[in-house]
Amino acid sequence: MLFNSINYFLFLFAVFILNYIIPNRFRWMLILVASVFFYMIAGAATIIVPIVIILCTFIFGILIERTSNARRKKTYFLSGLFINLGLLIFFKYINFFIATAFDGFNFINHLVRDEQTVKHSSIILQLVVPLGISYITFQAIGYLIEINRGNQNSEKNLGFFATYLLFFPKLISGPIERAHNFLPQLRQKHVFNYEQVVEGLNRILWGLFLKLVVANRLALYTDAVFNNSDKHSGITLLMASVFFTVQLFADFAGYTDIAIGSAQILGYRLMENFNSPFIAKSVTEFWRRWHISLTTWVNEYIYNPIVIKWRNWNKWGVVFAAIVTFLILGFWHGANWTFIIFGFLQGIALTLEFLSRKLRKRIRSKIPSWLNSVLGISFTFGYFCFSTIFFKANTATDAFSIVGKIFTFSGPLYFEGPSILIYSFFGIFFLAIAGLIREFYPERISFFNNKHWIVRILSYDLLIIIILLLGVFDGGQFIYFQF
Repeated sequence: MLFNSINYFLFLFAVFILNYIIPNRFRWMLILVASVFFYMIAGAATIIVPIVIILCTFIFGILIERTSNARRKKTYFLSGLFINLGLLIFFKYINFFIATAFDGFNFINHLVRDEQTVKHSSIILQLVVPLGISYITFQAIGYLIEINRGNQNSEKNLGFFATYLLFFPKLISGPIERAHNFLPQLRQKHVFNYEQVVEGLNRILWGLFLKLVVANRLALYTDAVFNNSDKHSGITLLMASVFFTVQLFADFAGYTDIAIGSAQILGYRLMENFNSPFIAKSVTEFWRRWHISLTTWVNEYIYNPIVIKWRNWNKWGVVFAAIVTFLILGFWHGANWTFIIFGFLQGIALTLEFLSRKLRKRIRSKIPSWLNSVLGISFTFGYFCFSTIFFKANTATDAFSIVGKIFTFSGPLYFEGPSILIYSFFGIFFLAIAGLIREFYPERISFFNNKHWIVRILSYDLLIIIILLLGVFDGGQFIYFQF
């Protein structure tokens, strides 16, 4: 069920009604049954995979906590990691490794013997990637790490633990919730809270605007250009690259708003995933504001452990940790060299910012603060637009070709009709104004939470009318569903 479909909202409405009808002690059972149903609607054939992850992680979590023998504890911990990572790698990356191995073999064979290449298409496995496996395994791994560190008590209720990993609002694309944040909520008494439900519905409505009016509208242009990049000019590809960056944000932030809003009307709080990333003055700051649940996860469980292990390398240990972490982060997005390059570009930018921090501080002290902000925001946004070319392109070859064409900056601007660009710019403008108000004037300017009921009603009506008139309702699934 797509989050922007009628079926999903009928499903959510039914769960919402039942959630406040049945006794509180049975509500987690309703959420678990609803989550399993939600999963099986889209991926019944692969339900066995999350079941294995749940059972193994649950058992090893208890064994790690109860074992006093350090060697045995390490064995249990590594076994849990091996099962989770093994399933993730097998289903998501095995074909990439097969293809890469054959490509490497063919390259060497061609150089040494000049023989005909060996085709690997017959060996590629026809696998169905389990729904949300990246998010499920990362949450399970984080849970085991925290127990192993002594920061988390193991969950003794298998039903609660299964609900934590399968909770349907965050199942497909996160946020990557922490066990210590979510599991205690299952034991709390949830009563109907009007303000909380209204706030959740606000998030859902805004998420629909981001997805239908902004992301799907921009996708009409970006898909047409990127899928036929060889036929378009440099200025068109530049426009499409900027559009795709905004589309990616609106699409993923829209999903996150619907997910958080869905959880909120049921009485649950999920962590925030975005914090106005496009006003970041550096790439480092950008990644503190973008996909926060993922970046904090890799920071806690990959980056920091590497820095600690290689602390004798001083600043080069930090550089090594940043590159490795963002290579993993890029590869997490998908089994394609384009995502690896995307992660590498982010790691390089973070490394250069780290190494030049003293120089940049001296430069900033000599220029006006407003100019520093403008330059920092412009560079950060431009660099991310550049890197997302690799995120969007079908192959690395296509991405490099697009970059080359952009730098020529020649040819006419493509547009199938003026309405596409007009509606696209309207969506971007509306999004920008809303973001600026939320960031800089949250108390002074308010629409949906305005103290005057007439302003609230008109705000809701206007947003709904915009969604119905300008929304693209056949725009397909959310981009991050594939990850």
